[in-house]
Amino acid sequence: MSMCDELGPKYDYMMEYVMEAGNTSLCNIFDGSGCDDRSIKYLEKFKPKSKVEKEEQLKRLDGMEGSSMKTELKDWLKVRKRLLKSMLADHDEL
Repeated sequence: MSMCDELGPKYDYMMEYVMEAGNTSLCNIFDGSGCDDRSIKYLEKFKPKSKVEKEEQLKRLDGMEGSSMKTELKDWLKVRKRLLKSMLADHDEL
């Protein structure tokens, strides 16, 4: 199967691949645009936390990544990691 077939319009893999490879998210951590309700709640919870707290949470999520879990939970884990990485990058830019 060619890459364009595998990641093409029949499947939802292209966006996932781009976000994973680019270590990015369509969810804007500053204004919430492009975020689903669950991500917005997560941002509201973690934005006020310190850099250290965010790093600890990211480390915790990294430790969970190899665990056996349903696809939906694995996807949510990836989303949270991306959001935390974006928030940590924002801390570094300040």
